Amino acid sequence: MAGPGGFRPKGPQRPDPAAAAPEKRSWAALMRLVYDELYEGLAPAERPTVTALGRAAHLSTSYVSESFSGKRRPELTAFLSMVTVLRGDPREWEPRWHRAAAQQEPAADVEPPPLPLPGVEEETPETGGTEEPLSSPGTELRRYPLRRFVRATLAWVAAVFAWPVRARRDKAAVRMRRRLVKQVMNRAAADFGRAETHHYLEPRFVILAEPGEDDSGSRRRGRRQRRAEPVPVPTSVSSVRALYGAMDELVVLGRPGMGKTTQLARLAHRLAEEALAGEDESEPPYIPVYLRLDGYRGEPIEEWLAAEMNNAFRGVSAVLVRSWLDEHLLLPVLDGLDEVPEADRPTCVRELLRLRELCPGMAVGCRTDEGDLRRLARSLCALRYVEIQPPTRQDVQAFLNADKAALADVHAALEEDPDLWPLLQSPMMLNVIRITYGNRSADDLRLRGSLADRRSRIFDSYIRECLRRGRPLPDTAPERTLAWLTWLARTLTERGEHVLYLDRLDLSWLSRRERTLPRVVPTVAMASFGLGVPVLWVAVADRAGVLHTSVSSAAVVALAMVCNTAAQAYRSEEHFLRTPEGGGRADRRERGALLVPMRDNGPTMLVILFLLLLTGVDLVTPGTIVVGLAYLWVMATQIEGTLTDVFSPVEQMRWTWRRRERAISPGRFDVQRFALSVCVWIAVESLVGYVVHLLSPDPEWIAPVAALMLGLVYIVGNQFEPSLQDRRPRPNEGIRRTVRFSLVHGFAGLVVAAVCLTTLIGLASPDRDLRAAAFVAALLGMLFAVVRAFRYGGLAVVRHWTIRAVLAHRGRTPFRYRRFLHTAEQRILLFRTDSGYFFPHRLIQLHMDTTAEALLPRVVSRAGATSGPAPEA
Repeated sequence: MAGPGGFRPKGPQRPDPAAAAPEKRSWAALMRLVYDELYEGLAPAERPTVTALGRAAHLSTSYVSESFSGKRRPELTAFLSMVTVLRGDPREWEPRWHRAAAQQEPAADVEPPPLPLPGVEEETPETGGTEEPLSSPGTELRRYPLRRFVRATLAWVAAVFAWPVRARRDKAAVRMRRRLVKQVMNRAAADFGRAETHHYLEPRFVILAEPGEDDSGSRRRGRRQRRAEPVPVPTSVSSVRALYGAMDELVVLGRPGMGKTTQLARLAHRLAEEALAGEDESEPPYIPVYLRLDGYRGEPIEEWLAAEMNNAFRGVSAVLVRSWLDEHLLLPVLDGLDEVPEADRPTCVRELLRLRELCPGMAVGCRTDEGDLRRLARSLCALRYVEIQPPTRQDVQAFLNADKAALADVHAALEEDPDLWPLLQSPMMLNVIRITYGNRSADDLRLRGSLADRRSRIFDSYIRECLRRGRPLPDTAPERTLAWLTWLARTLTERGEHVLYLDRLDLSWLSRRERTLPRVVPTVAMASFGLGVPVLWVAVADRAGVLHTSVSSAAVVALAMVCNTAAQAYRSEEHFLRTPEGGGRADRRERGALLVPMRDNGPTMLVILFLLLLTGVDLVTPGTIVVGLAYLWVMATQIEGTLTDVFSPVEQMRWTWRRRERAISPGRFDVQRFALSVCVWIAVESLVGYVVHLLSPDPEWIAPVAALMLGLVYIVGNQFEPSLQDRRPRPNEGIRRTVRFSLVHGFAGLVVAAVCLTTLIGLASPDRDLRAAAFVAALLGMLFAVVRAFRYGGLAVVRHWTIRAVLAHRGRTPFRYRRFLHTAEQRILLFRTDSGYFFPHRLIQLHMDTTAEALLPRVVSRAGATSGPAPEA
């Protein structure tokens, strides 16, 4: 280009090592080799400008220019990026970079030692000029030989004894990595296996290349070209692995139904196979990870990746994920960039660009049926973009000919109406058509209309044929099934999700008003069981003659306290409903969340107390006092439970001194925690001391010692921390584990409390009244078991089934939801992954994102016109 400064080449300059600074000469020589072998080796039309080279290598223009001119030392990552863009082999050029680093000369600006002044001799020590100063580098090596020998011996012994441990640890780490890679391979195989059970459609790709730059090189023209759409370049490569291998950074694009998920699953499967290609004891060079991005909500990418891998794969902790990221071992294959909520998409792109620097490679999938999604995908600045093209007519014919007899009417419809071809040029639609019109008439395909209307009719026919499948039985009430399926599709779409986990149903699946019952019922259930145990004990003890009291008074007081608990819980929920929605976190109560409901519940408490006095209930009998103290224990435990998430499933448990707790209101957490702990301690000590003193008064020290012992047992048992399991192989597995943990924890509490109290009272009492000791142990052990069982899993189970009951009562789900989901899976209306269920495709989920009243006439209207046996998958 001719200009004021003369002719200037548009590409980078050829470095001159002689003109570079001494400490930069080795790097100038290296970049000169890059220029001669790679840049000059390209065709003149393919040689990039400095700006294009920097954009493709994700480097600034000044960085590239200074690297080629010999003014800057290129870092290894940046150097390999430039080599890759210039179509060089990074494995060949990385040793050259290290040789240049070894040949680098020291900087010339190091101050030389001062010259001696004329006539001044160098001073030498009095002991002679041959003695070396004490601070010289070799002094420490020549002194203290015994100390150095002892240190070397101890280090050698420690290394010998630690070698087996290190060897076992290294082998365990290798086995863990190989196990994770196998999980990724199996999960990917299940995903692409469903799409290719009938006939494999060979994918067709085009590479999206940047448009060529004009030879004039004007800046304005360059800006217009950078905004232009990429140019599709046809390729004969049909393997997504081959397209990924050259760049290690790939974005797979395509319209809905073209098989992006299938191709990404194939890529992850192939990468996993290559990682496991070595011997059984060899360490995988990288760890491919196959995940979906629809669960991303703006958090740092490391946290999201750790949480998703923890949920998707067994035995993967957040610490492992972060260590693998630090070691550049993870190779993520991420699908569904378009399914990230729109507000979080810019953050997701920024985090993915940052993740790319921590991984040896990355692949992302995104839809391209909207212009915004194309711009979103281009903002990733990937090294290679490929787009999946629709199958050709020959591909469609080959797919139909694979089952020619069953799809004969589809062949006939295509011959009658050529406008059907664009509708069938999609792998997803071909599978739907095969299931829908196999061995039956394809009259729906002959109806005229737009492509969207025709696709909607095909989906309606697909749902109708799935409902009448003979496996297990044809659906006799399609309107009820459609009501449940449409509600599930609407809810998943609103929540931005695509998988239903039955054991993860929580209050967010209900409206604010509908959440009242699931909040109140667990509290009332715990109070009922906690007060029912002392009433039953009082009745048995009175009949056995161990305790003389009024059983009816104890029962009436227990019933009144349960009613008061229900009223108090209802008032609390009414206060919660009056607070504005979205004013803070969903689990955070506002100021006065405890005092205001108690004030509102004051009239109810006065009415209950008046009725107790009116009926002549004796409030000072031993049975009534036992029920009252048990009520204090249960209520204090319920309030203390607000500091922990007692309503989440308990799928695994560990004992720790430091539990993860949450405050019921911001600030003053330590004061609240201490006050609630004191209340629980007082309630436990009062109940234990009173019951022991009532049945075993001699000696007098038994009651305080028993109370102290059970209080310590309560404190130790209170330090268990529940958590969720990372893998659940069966639907509703989390609730099953929660029930098991609840029963085991409650039974363990019963045994520990009963054994401790029976042993103490039986050995310490003068007359060794084992009968009284057994009654004391029975009451306190059962109460301990009830409190523990409800706190560690029982409340979560009751809330889960209450939510299920509310949803079933509203007609959104059946009461036996798991059986319905299993039946829908057999009908190919839903697919299953471990413990979750999802729709066969996002388009089908969006098609069912409507009401049953709108979908039912379209599905059932032509049911009588169908003929032939029901198709099989």
